[in-house]
Amino acid sequence: MAQSISLRNLTKSFTRGGETFQAVDALSLEVHAGELVAFLGPSGCGKTTILRIIAGFERPTEGQVLIEGRDITDDEPNKRGIGFIFQNYALFPHMNVFENVAYGLNVRRESRKETERRVSEVLELVGLKGAERQFPNRLSGGEQQRVALARVFVIDPKVLLMDEPLANLDAKLRIVMLAEIRRLQKRLGATCVFVTHDQKEALAIADRIVVLNRGKVEQVGTPFQLYANPASCFVADFIGQANIFTGRVVALGEGRLEVSFHGRRLSVRCSPGVDFREKTEVALAVRPDFVRLVRPEDSLLSGKLLSGVFLGDTMEYTIEADSGFFVRALVPFSGEEDVLPEGATVGLKVDPQDVLALPL
Repeated sequence: MAQSISLRNLTKSFTRGGETFQAVDALSLEVHAGELVAFLGPSGCGKTTILRIIAGFERPTEGQVLIEGRDITDDEPNKRGIGFIFQNYALFPHMNVFENVAYGLNVRRESRKETERRVSEVLELVGLKGAERQFPNRLSGGEQQRVALARVFVIDPKVLLMDEPLANLDAKLRIVMLAEIRRLQKRLGATCVFVTHDQKEALAIADRIVVLNRGKVEQVGTPFQLYANPASCFVADFIGQANIFTGRVVALGEGRLEVSFHGRRLSVRCSPGVDFREKTEVALAVRPDFVRLVRPEDSLLSGKLLSGVFLGDTMEYTIEADSGFFVRALVPFSGEEDVLPEGATVGLKVDPQDVLALPL
């Protein structure tokens, strides 16, 4: 049965060169039994340190780690009942697939008959039935990833930790393995914490995402909640990218703000739970796919098209607005004949409903 994870006031300090810094800063979080939570953030934000603390490879400076209500903060890693999948898979090169997968069962001194049964079941589960005698150096990256998954799943962990497990795979294979990890995690009923710096991975796989920045939690929510209602400029730009402009509050409304933006007055959505005040500056976040390119005379603003990048199903345009700032726009690709030339003057149009006010 899956088990919950509780992180209470978790803090980790490191001292380097005589200076102390907080890798993790008073983090508290509840991961529900059977849930897959992704820790997402840039390099150095503390996500891997948190994972290592949960696993027992690092001891927190302050705070507690609880599994199903039991304090395991001071337990050794092998006493926690946790499965850990590393970024480099950590397969034993001198062992074949069967021996790699059976390693944890051998450490537990399971009988040979039980070991063979369990290894056979899990190799079939991950699609590697028949590869028992192959060695890691003869396997593809995706097959090595499946061996790493099998080696953890065979010990039937109730808590599963993954540290950027897909970083070494190509883009197409990552998509396949994301779906595979999700399928296996749900089938086995394990509680999973998945660390990544790739927003697309987090959006595709997670029940909830924890966005981290400099050791602190910026926001926790479902993928849709974070994309539709980011709580800060950092989250808005990290989850899905955003154009960030500056406006001034003219009037307050119910769930909306009247803002002044380059001589125009707009009624825009506002971030819930934030105390906005009149006459103060606010950030205005607009997703690139909400920016429409129109004729200059029909637009809110106009500008010069600096570049266009073909992304397959879309064109990504960068425009320098007449007001001096830059705007990114994602436009569905409809044919080569409709691609706009560099240097063209274009208008920029955005529905105010698609503009979100955030604190600066």
